[in-house]
Amino acid sequence: MESTGFYNLFEKSPLPMWVFDIQTLLFLDVNIAAVENYGYSKSEFLTMSISDIRPADEIDAVKNIVEHNAKTGKFFKNIFRHVKKNGDLIFVEIESNLIEFKGRQARIVLAQDISEKLIAEQQLALSEQRFKALVQEGSELIAIVDIDLNYKYVSPTSRRILGIDPHIFIGQNALQYIHKDDVQTVVAEAGGLNLKPQVKFSPFRFRHGNGEWRWIETCATNLTEDLSVQGIVCNSSDITDRIESQKQIMENVERYNIVARATRDVIWDYDLRNQKITWNRGISGILKYKSIGHITDAHWWENNIHPEDRGQVVASINRHIMRGAKLWTEEYRFLCGDGEYRYMMDRGYVGFDQTGKPYRMIGAMQDITQNKMQMKAIEEQNKKLKEIAWLQSHAVRAPLTKIMSLAELLQYSCKDEETKVLLKYLSESSAELDEVIANISKNAG
Repeated sequence: MESTGFYNLFEKSPLPMWVFDIQTLLFLDVNIAAVENYGYSKSEFLTMSISDIRPADEIDAVKNIVEHNAKTGKFFKNIFRHVKKNGDLIFVEIESNLIEFKGRQARIVLAQDISEKLIAEQQLALSEQRFKALVQEGSELIAIVDIDLNYKYVSPTSRRILGIDPHIFIGQNALQYIHKDDVQTVVAEAGGLNLKPQVKFSPFRFRHGNGEWRWIETCATNLTEDLSVQGIVCNSSDITDRIESQKQIMENVERYNIVARATRDVIWDYDLRNQKITWNRGISGILKYKSIGHITDAHWWENNIHPEDRGQVVASINRHIMRGAKLWTEEYRFLCGDGEYRYMMDRGYVGFDQTGKPYRMIGAMQDITQNKMQMKAIEEQNKKLKEIAWLQSHAVRAPLTKIMSLAELLQYSCKDEETKVLLKYLSESSAELDEVIANISKNAG
C-alpha cells in the first residue's frame, strides 16, 4: 500500500484510519488523523491491538465481530465506543473492508467521531419529548390561528380542557366559540397584533363541548413571519374557577358592607390555608387605608398591630386555633392609614372542616378608641376625687378636730351663759361639718 498513491490518501485523510491484522487484531498501520484524535503516537499504536481502544466490557464482542467479518469478507459499518489515551470515551462510526496488507489478511478501517452528533440528537429527542409533554399533558391549550383567527393547529389538551377533540377545530373560526358579548372585545384586542408581537387578551367566555361557558385567558404571539409556524400562537388557560372565586369574594365583600352599615364594624374573612384576609369597605372607611384593596395577606394585619400588643394577639389567636376553640376575642391597638393607632375590640369565629382542621375565620373589628378615652377621663376624674377626699380627711379634719376640742374645753370652763350658748353652737356646727367630711371621704373612696 505504501508504494501506491492510495497510501497518500490513507495517510492524509482528515478522518482517522488504520489497518489491523484480522488474526492478531494488532495495528499494522495508522494515519496522522488517528494519532491526533486518539493521542497515541504511531509507534505506540503499532504495539497495540484494536482491543486496546475499546472499553473492557466490549472486547469479547469485538473479537466475535472480526471473526464473523473475516468469514464473510463483506464491507462492515456500525457504531462503537472507543477510548482515547486520556481516558475520554467517544462514539465512532466505523466503516471497514477486507484487504491484503504486506501479505497478511487485514481490514482497513475509517473511524468518524460522532459523539457531538449523538449528544445533539439525544438533546433534540429530549427537547421534543418535553415539548410533546408540554403540549399534550400541560395545563394550557396551545393553538395556532391565521390572521382571520381560523384554527390551523390545536393541541391535544383541548379534549381535557374544552371537551372537544383537536381535529374538530381545524378550519373553524375561533370567534364562533366565543360568547357574543365578548366577541367585540376579542376582535379589538386581536388587532393589537398588527402593532406589537404579543397581546394578552382580557378574560373571555368560550363554549365548552358540553355547552357550558368557560372563562379563558389567552396570550397570543404573532409568528406569521416565522416559516416554521406561519400563524398566531395562542396559549390559553381555563380560569373559570378563579373568576368564580373572585365573584364569590366580591359578593361576600358586598354582604360584609351591608352588615357594616348597620354595625359600623370592620368585617373580615380570614383564609387560614392561604393566609389571605378579605375585608369589607371598613378597611378604607374605619381603618383609613384608601388604596390597599379588599384582600391582604395575614402578615399585613400582624405588622399593623402595635408592637407592644403584637406578640400577645398573635399568640392568642394561634392558641385558640390549636385548642379547637371557635370563639376568639382580643383587644389591641392597630395602626390606621392616617398614621394613628386606634384601640380595637376584635372578635372572630373559627370554622373547621370535616377532618377537624381549621380553614377559615370570620370576624369583626370595632373601634373602641372613644370608649377608651372616656374611661381614661373617668379614671383621671376619680383619681382627682380621691386626692380631694384625702385632703378633706387629713388636711381639713385635723384642724377641725382641734377646733372641736377647744370649743368643748372653753364651754366647760366658761362662766358666762351667753358665751356658753355660742360655744355650744360652735361645737354642734363643728360636729356637723366633721360628719359631712366623713361622708365625702366615704363616697369618694
